[in-house]
Amino acid sequence: MGKRKTILIVDDSPAILDSLSAAFEEAGYEVGEARDGEEVFRKMTSLDPDVLLLDIYMPKINGTDVCRLVKAHPHWKKTYLVLMSSRLSDKEMEDYRRLGADVVLRKPFDPAHAVAVVGRALGAPEPA
Repeated sequence: MGKRKTILIVDDSPAILDSLSAAFEEAGYEVGEARDGEEVFRKMTSLDPDVLLLDIYMPKINGTDVCRLVKAHPHWKKTYLVLMSSRLSDKEMEDYRRLGADVVLRKPFDPAHAVAVVGRALGAPEPA
């Protein structure tokens, strides 16, 4: 049996972390959590996630800076990166894609939608 895919979910809202973590765990992912931009790098080192689901507006280091640093790191630059925020214009969404985000999600969204987006990207079969 292969290694379970790992996702690191980063958001300063405990409610969002809880709902996304539960959805990804139910879908079979190994889940790590971080509550701010500084914690991301400690968790990236220990988890080595396949996917980083990252809120843009966070304390300490914002998601934009985290995105730049992750994409500049030789080991993490291929990590599938999903950015999320409730405050996004269409132009900002395009800017984040150019910055290295694979997907940009506008909050609020159903956690099942995030699981489906990540699953498709990682080649997971569609649920029956």
